[in-house]
Amino acid sequence: MTITDFFLNNSNIDSKSNLNASKYTEKSDHFIRLYLVVICCIFFFSWYVKWLWNRRYLYIHSRNVPGPFGLPFIGCVYLLFLHEKDDIMKAITDLQKIYPDIGALWFGTRLYYAVSKPEHIEKILTNSKALDKDFLYKFMTLAIGKGLLTAKVQKWRKHRKIIRQAFNQRILNFYQAVFLEKGEIFAKQLQKNVGNKDLDFFDMISKCTLDIICETAMGLNMNTQTQDSDVCYNINKMFEIINYRMFNPWYHLEFIWKLNPLSKQYDKAVKIFKNFTSTVINKKQEAYNNKQNLKDSIPISGIEETIKGKIAFLDLILENTNFTEKELQEEVELFLLAGTDTTATALSCIFTLLGMFQDVQQNVLEEILAILGPDRPVSPSDLSELKYTERVIKESLRLFPVAALFGRNITEDIDAGDIVFPAGSSVFFCTLHIQRNPKYWPDPLKFDPDRFLPENVAKRHPCTYIPFSYGPRNCIGAQYAMINMKTILATILRRFRIYTSYKTIEEIELKINLLLRMKEGSKVWVEAR
Repeated sequence: MTITDFFLNNSNIDSKSNLNASKYTEKSDHFIRLYLVVICCIFFFSWYVKWLWNRRYLYIHSRNVPGPFGLPFIGCVYLLFLHEKDDIMKAITDLQKIYPDIGALWFGTRLYYAVSKPEHIEKILTNSKALDKDFLYKFMTLAIGKGLLTAKVQKWRKHRKIIRQAFNQRILNFYQAVFLEKGEIFAKQLQKNVGNKDLDFFDMISKCTLDIICETAMGLNMNTQTQDSDVCYNINKMFEIINYRMFNPWYHLEFIWKLNPLSKQYDKAVKIFKNFTSTVINKKQEAYNNKQNLKDSIPISGIEETIKGKIAFLDLILENTNFTEKELQEEVELFLLAGTDTTATALSCIFTLLGMFQDVQQNVLEEILAILGPDRPVSPSDLSELKYTERVIKESLRLFPVAALFGRNITEDIDAGDIVFPAGSSVFFCTLHIQRNPKYWPDPLKFDPDRFLPENVAKRHPCTYIPFSYGPRNCIGAQYAMINMKTILATILRRFRIYTSYKTIEEIELKINLLLRMKEGSKVWVEAR
């Protein structure tokens, strides 16, 4: 054997050894990977079993109530995919038709009860164990903070006690001059658009209600109706995106949400809105620091100098040292949103119905003329006399409740007699379904203001009609909104006849952007009388 052969033979041996070693390493790596997978599966399974065991109380209670099948971790979210993205409202109302009184469903990993039975509604909304808002409200707090709407119970109690002083009847009477002034400006804006069937009615009425809330609650004249302002548009955009994020659980995770292009639109809308609220606060702070009196802050003629209560709730906050700068910002943001969008939505629906039902519009006009005549402005004493007008407003809010969906968190078990709502669950109320339920409202899509005659109201459970919620945490501005709407209706209907291209209520498609919306808008236009 030559030296060359020796090295060749040894080379072959080394090669075989390396090959064997490589095969052994591959087998070893495969075993390690398999071992890690098994360990991970065991760990996950153990964690999952423990997680289920810790939540067994919720599962036990959910089995006692009918509801759709929920998949692990995502629950019944798959039901939303059976509808178009704008049809969340339809998905919810369709679900409630299947479970007309109560249904249990899992949204992600959270147990929700869809409650429609008025006895259950009353039991929950008047219970101190259900005063906290639902988990999903946290996506509103990211935009507007923890003001009166979204605050925890302790903070809510303290703030509401202070703020409600600005909404007593005496102060509401002084707001009347502002409602009239801004209603007149709105009428002038409509005059420029007589006969325009492409009128963006919602945008116009939103600017009017924004002007009103700024001057009544904040004590400032912002003149948004006569300026090229995009605040109302961005409020609506902000609501739309918040609603989208709420009902897509995978976007609840911040790092996933930031990958969505909508997050940039949302940030822009929030920035514009916050800049506006900062302007409001800075202007008011300047006026307050200069010790301007109430008459200078809110130009309402006839205000008595001896009034001890403040007109604007912002004055109350500025005088209350318990409010931090952040709390001040949060309450201003909330009231600007609530006072603008809710009233604008309600008025859009009312004008649409009046345009659809010309006989009702004529009856409202005749009542207004009988009480006020053709020109006299509405005074506080006139408002209680507009009884038919109020019934029309209430019937519109029944058919088109602004807050079409809202929820509460159950902090302790609530025994409702035939069912126990367990701690850790949530309850949501689909106001649209409740107020159109044929069980309580015969021929529910018929527009009939006489449903709200006193004798008819007395026959119904109070929780069959909850447009302003119910119980201790109801809407603080319900009476404010009613006065506002009556005044604007009296101002506009004496000058214009209202029309809409809608022929029936059934053809009006709805969606939810936190608040109720008509998918195709109100389709309202006006003609001079």
